Order: sequence, then structure tokens, then C-alpha cells
Amino acid sequence: MLKLGKVIFESAKKAYPILMSGKSSMGKKAIFSLKNPYILEAIPESKLQKMLMFEGKKLRTVCRILDDNDSHKIIERYNKILSKQQKGFSDSEIVALYKKAFKNNGRVPSPNENNLDAMVYLNNLPESIGSKFDAHGLAKVSIPDQLRQLNNLLTNGIDKTRKFYTAPLVGNGGIGAGMGTASHAYRDGSFIVVSDKMKLIVDDGIKHVIVNDAYYNIIKDLQTKFPNVNFVRADQAVEYFSKL
Repeated sequence: MLKLGKVIFESAKKAYPILMSGKSSMGKKAIFSLKNPYILEAIPESKLQKMLMFEGKKLRTVCRILDDNDSHKIIERYNKILSKQQKGFSDSEIVALYKKAFKNNGRVPSPNENNLDAMVYLNNLPESIGSKFDAHGLAKVSIPDQLRQLNNLLTNGIDKTRKFYTAPLVGNGGIGAGMGTASHAYRDGSFIVVSDKMKLIVDDGIKHVIVNDAYYNIIKDLQTKFPNVNFVRADQAVEYFSKL
């Protein structure tokens, strides 16, 4: 049985023309990229998420790692290195984001003025879709503190020494049922962190963040700082999750 690295390497060759000598023109500097349809086709769907860490790395190196007998240990160490390299916003950057988000002279809006979109629009997301996503709404602290809390979660990950309550994004029968504080995640805060489909946040991390209207103005800043997370406006969440 061929190992995954060997399968990927042979598939990647198909993207390069054959030389007169009969050999592939793929050089030693070829990179691993899921944008290469031949590489993408060679990877089992269950392993696609883990392969994202190798995007842009040397193809030969990636394939050697995948075929190593201790590849799972290597990948685990690699993940830890990447997580340490992920830096969130500094305190001064957070203050600058407040000014950009709250353009009305920098005055922080009250909960009665903002963060209504998630409560309105998510009512239109069918339970058959929303129940497939594990979620946690950042709603129990002030609007400014919610940004700091999000920054901490995306920078340092979930603190597994403390209870982290989640619930389905919509409905009461999804994968998060029984784990949360309500039939669905809280919607009246500035952010809702969401898992990948049919995953749990505490096990697999945060994949999506629904941004409520208080922070619409800084979505691009959030996306730039945390490129591995998908940020979506609350008023566009129904279409977004329906496509997923």
C-alpha cells in the first residue's frame, strides 16, 4: 500500500509537462499547494484540514514528513510551533481598532444600540444547517472586552483547564447539545465563535467567527491578523453557513 506522501508526490507530477527524456519537469523547488488540483485530488477528505499547515512548503519535504513512521508526532510538533508564531493584536492595536469600529467620536455603543443583527438574521438559518456547528457567543462582558476576549481566544486557543460552554449555532439537537448554556449559542454579543462542520470547538478549535454589527468596520483587520479563521458579518451568516 502506497504511503500518502508518495501518492501526493506522484500526483503532483501530473501538473508538470514531460521532458524529452521521459521525466517530469517538476524541479526540486516545487511547492505543496492545495491549489494544485492533482495534489488536492490525492488527499482524502478527512485529512484536508491537517494539510493546510503545509501550504507553500517544499513538496519533497512535506511528502517525506507524511511518509515518516512518526509523522503524527512531527505534525503535532509543527502545529505547536505554528500556534506559538500566531500573534494577536497588541494593546495599542486594540485601542486603534476601537477608534475604527466606533466612528461616532470613539464612543462605545451600548448593547441597546448595537449587536442586533445576529439575533435577527440567525433566526432565518435552518436548524438542519445550524445544528451542525458548535458555537459560543461572547456576550457576557462589555462590548470592548468582547474584542479582547476574541483576541485572546484566537491567539492562545481554548483554555482546556477551564469549562468552556458551547451550544449549537441554531437549534437544540446538534453536536453541541447538552454542552451549552441554551438551545443555541448566545447571539447578543459582538462575536460568535464557531467550529468547523460536525466538529467541537474544544477539540478542533475555532474555524469561523460571526461578527455582529458593533464591529463590522474592522472585519478586514480581523481577517488579516487571523488568516486561518473565516470572519463573516452577522447579516450575511445565513447565506454563508448555508453554502457550507
